[in-house]
Amino acid sequence: MQTDFAVVRQYLEGAWLHVHGDDELACQLREALDHLIERVAVAECSRPQRRAEILHFPKRAQRS
Repeated sequence: MQTDFAVVRQYLEGAWLHVHGDDELACQLREALDHLIERVAVAECSRPQRRAEILHFPKRAQRS
């Protein structure tokens, strides 16, 4: 099973939004979350793309 980086990024962005305040710890937490979000985004974008499976459906019978 592969990691769903989009979901991980959403959780990290949600955590970032919940860090309130301008104290030193809050600033450090946001900076750390920024770093993690960037790393996850890079991993998400650099993952090799899977080829899509194309499904062929039978054509409908033509009515006269």
